[in-house]
Amino acid sequence: MSPERPTALLIDAGNTRAKFGWFDLIDGARESRTEALDYDQIDGLGSRLEALGVRPRRVLATNVAGPVIGHKLEAVCQQQLGLPVQWLDGNHGRDLLHNRYRTGQLGADRWMGLIGLLHRVHEWPDWTRGVPMLLATFGTATTLDTIALRDGENGSPQAHFLGGLILPGPVLMARSLADHTAHLPFAEGTPTDYPVDTHNAISSGIAAAQAGALLRQWRNGLRSATAQAALVFVSGGGWPLVRPEVEHGLARAQADLGLPLRAARHLDNPVLDGLARLALEHGMPRRDG
Repeated sequence: MSPERPTALLIDAGNTRAKFGWFDLIDGARESRTEALDYDQIDGLGSRLEALGVRPRRVLATNVAGPVIGHKLEAVCQQQLGLPVQWLDGNHGRDLLHNRYRTGQLGADRWMGLIGLLHRVHEWPDWTRGVPMLLATFGTATTLDTIALRDGENGSPQAHFLGGLILPGPVLMARSLADHTAHLPFAEGTPTDYPVDTHNAISSGIAAAQAGALLRQWRNGLRSATAQAALVFVSGGGWPLVRPEVEHGLARAQADLGLPLRAARHLDNPVLDGLARLALEHGMPRRDG
């Protein structure tokens, strides 16, 4: 992306690190490349952007890492980029997606991810037919959230966030067993049907738990008023650890029910997609100097 064109820096401050990307403020195209920094590396943000040829004119971010990280990001962006951080959370984008979650409880990253997913699917025929869309994010925590087109209060179709699950992510599950049992290791095994060693037994149990939770939410669409199986989207650093189990379980469930095979689709970072969508949707103030 040419540095002469005005760009916006997008930051997803997650539980363990900050992911960032950027997009063109003129045509709204988000650069597909995503970078990441551990929080002890945040002071290197400016030099990393300079090396990439990115000179942002706005900074939009979401934060679930807490106020200390938030203040650090604000200080770095102000000192190194000369820009304030525009924080976005569940209070933004409610005109795009009806939020049934209790006010103030929904994590900003979950909400932005759903806005990003909605932007991707809102013109798909499946979406307009009311097919649910399930976003599974396998990070420090695993979240399983569903959106669907449903009748609004005025009787017109409206995008709804139906709700979702939170459970420990794959690595957190493994770490919990290692830290809180006397004899179990931090597992680095391979999921198998009938494990015969401890590492594989733990890895298989974790993968089964993650896939089982996803399939629970997937099947909920079949029990809804529209009785349609959700399309599944996946993201997060823990996805490779559970991918075979999820893909096999989803394919088997679809075959058992006589449904066409529709594989899970990987999304690089739906949170950044959501930030980009809201920045353009609401025409937030930009710095052009």
